[in-house]
Amino acid sequence: MVGGGLCWLDADGDGWLDLFVVNGYAESDRARWRARGGLPSSRLFLNERGRFVDVTRGSGAALAIRGQGCVAADLDRDGDTDLFVTSTEYPALLWNDGDGTFTEGAEAAGVRDFGWHTGAAAGDVDGDGWPDLLVAGYVDLSARVEGATVGFPGTYRGRRDRLYLSQGRDGDGPVAFREAGAEAGLEVAGFEYGLGVVLADFDRDGDLDAHLANDTNPNRLYENVPWPGGPAADPAGLGFRFEERAAAAGVADAGSGMGIAAGDADGDGRLDLFVTNARGQTHAVYRSRPPDDAEPSFDDVRESLGPSFSGSTGWGVTWADFDLDGSVDLAVANGDIPVVDLVEDARPVQVFLQADGRFAAAKLPGLRPLLARGSAAADYDNDGDVDLAVNSIGGRLALLENTGTTGNWLEVGGLQPGSEVTAVLPGGRELRRTVLAGSSFLSSEEPRLHFGLGSARRVRELVVRRPDGSVERLRDVAANRRLTLESR
Repeated sequence: MVGGGLCWLDADGDGWLDLFVVNGYAESDRARWRARGGLPSSRLFLNERGRFVDVTRGSGAALAIRGQGCVAADLDRDGDTDLFVTSTEYPALLWNDGDGTFTEGAEAAGVRDFGWHTGAAAGDVDGDGWPDLLVAGYVDLSARVEGATVGFPGTYRGRRDRLYLSQGRDGDGPVAFREAGAEAGLEVAGFEYGLGVVLADFDRDGDLDAHLANDTNPNRLYENVPWPGGPAADPAGLGFRFEERAAAAGVADAGSGMGIAAGDADGDGRLDLFVTNARGQTHAVYRSRPPDDAEPSFDDVRESLGPSFSGSTGWGVTWADFDLDGSVDLAVANGDIPVVDLVEDARPVQVFLQADGRFAAAKLPGLRPLLARGSAAADYDNDGDVDLAVNSIGGRLALLENTGTTGNWLEVGGLQPGSEVTAVLPGGRELRRTVLAGSSFLSSEEPRLHFGLGSARRVRELVVRRPDGSVERLRDVAANRRLTLESR
């Protein structure tokens, strides 16, 4: 019933975004699948100038696992994009061989921990220049809660979230990781049912914080802070610690959290949050306030944006400027639980367009309801507007092409997760976007930053802030083009 995610990445380096899709199956159906010829596997579709070819066979990307989520990032800093894939059992780490084929190496890299893990995000958490991995733990199926009075997942204990800190390379050897979640301060009060996860600089202090959506438990916001007391008091030598701030920051929503979107929805330069909830609960929407003493702080605005964000079970979610007017819009993928009927439990994908700070539902003629789960946005056809891929339970993958847009645009690629780009328009308006590796529901969205520019034909200044603190400025940038900047 949980379903799977999908990842946009340029697997073969040709400038067109390819699509990796996580697949899975119910344990009770294992024998049936084997009798039909084999277990379902993840799939890799190469993008040939806007049309896709299934190249799974021979690519090294066919994982016949009970798959959950994925995240795409250059984890070994060799210039191509790798994949980390979660499952109900063991994860997989697919190293990109440089030509769109992959080699699995989770065990050698130190990330092959058993257990049901779901969402994953990549970013340099400890500031050493190497991308780390934050992985949400969901349910421990070996630890049933006797006498539980609530339904799944409350009938089992939660599974611990994991933080894999990259140790970089040892000479010419492979990149290795070490697990440091408990040492860093994750889930100190008990294990929860984690699903969506995102790494981003919510307090704008130059390092990556973490937000996790928990099913039936309050969501968590971990602020990345220097180790209290300095290096002498840091027993593991991490140099940082995650301190849980969700309640203090106003984002400890207690609903059944599924997916997370982080983006500057109101144009004030700070990241806002949207967390989808299950079973008809109202989705959680938070507008960032200026940090108080460098701590993140948010206002709950779910009742003030126009439409009612309730009535279904939401999964994948994206802030993106679908109509190219400079303000980010919203897409939500829906599908009911429990899954009783593949047709009756399907629900419409929703798109809400923003105008003057309010949102209104867009009409999507001809789009059938889906039993949707993971979703991820990207300009797959390189025409300058943002499209959407949606994974589903017991049905086909959906690829929704954006048509009919008329505004100008700019796309910026080549940057590491955590990088931030601000486009200053001729009239002084500022649009800010952040590179995220891992978000939505168990998915990884377009690695390029997309700016809708409305009627503006040029960007007066493009300000690039990298995770190492360096700043690059480009002036008088023409619209309707794709920039690839040098990664550092």
